[in-house]
Amino acid sequence: MAPQIGLEGEHLRIYSNGFDNVKWITPSLPPKDQALTWYMVVVDAPKGTEPVGLDMKYMGKGQAWLNGKAIGRYWPRKSSINDKCSSSCNYRGKFFPDKCRTGCGEPTQRWYHIPLSWFKPSGNVLVIFEEKGGDPSRITFSRRRISNICSSVSEDYPFVDLENWENAVRSNGEGRATLHLACPENSSISSIRFASYGNPSGACGSYQQGICHHPSSALIIEKVCLNKTQCTVPFLEGDFSKDFCPGITKSLAVEAACN
Repeated sequence: MAPQIGLEGEHLRIYSNGFDNVKWITPSLPPKDQALTWYMVVVDAPKGTEPVGLDMKYMGKGQAWLNGKAIGRYWPRKSSINDKCSSSCNYRGKFFPDKCRTGCGEPTQRWYHIPLSWFKPSGNVLVIFEEKGGDPSRITFSRRRISNICSSVSEDYPFVDLENWENAVRSNGEGRATLHLACPENSSISSIRFASYGNPSGACGSYQQGICHHPSSALIIEKVCLNKTQCTVPFLEGDFSKDFCPGITKSLAVEAACN
């Protein structure tokens, strides 16, 4: 990794030209806490098929490129430690701004996604332009490995974040909703961490049973899903019938572990 001080690098487009027309300095260690500095390193592609992110926690502010493609601007500013964060999140009831705040004192953004298609098998050129100063020796690639998955469905709508809607609710061809679980490639469902048919609450990682809970919820889900890469559970039929807990809007929430 080596620096080139100054803004001339933008004019020369060294983030896309690599070594061309640029005289890079190669010290034994890259300089730390130095503003307006260009860094360049040649790396191999990370192994595996999981999503890849660039960990910029220890840098100040700037821009990053891989093989001439812009990863984007980074600025891992830390939020205030005095903010009011919540240990759990439940949007039910009266709204207030601090209701589901998390990450107090942590960087507002740490990982910056890099599409796998941007990587070559070897000889990938990563270029960083640091504006404020940081520690480039601590820049790393991170892979996002999914160890647990969640899904939920309700009689009216999913009661957790709508980002999971596509994976959570699917039609079985007859207009009836189903719950769907799917582990990443080359892994399978090894255990059911939580399962409740009734009126559970909470979000993925913090589900809780309600006053209505089918006692065989986990056993039913295990019978259908255990040791499978993916599974589909019918909702409001069979074991999970409408007749259970009459007068209560039924939901089904599941959290499973992938091995």
